[in-house]
Amino acid sequence: MKSNEETLEELKKELLRIGSTKQRDYDLLKRKGQVLSTTICRRVKLSWVEVVEQTGIKHYITK
Repeated sequence: MKSNEETLEELKKELLRIGSTKQRDYDLLKRKGQVLSTTICRRVKLSWVEVVEQTGIKHYITK
């Protein structure tokens, strides 16, 4: 299993690629092999908003 830091770094890259921090957008547009948002939240024991804050990305990136 990946460390929390590795998980958050992968999430950050994926959110930047997608161009949105919305949980629904992530789950719909994530690359094959990436875990669901609920799995990430459960692993790091934080809400989605808190997880996104941990990545350092501003909320709701606009394309």
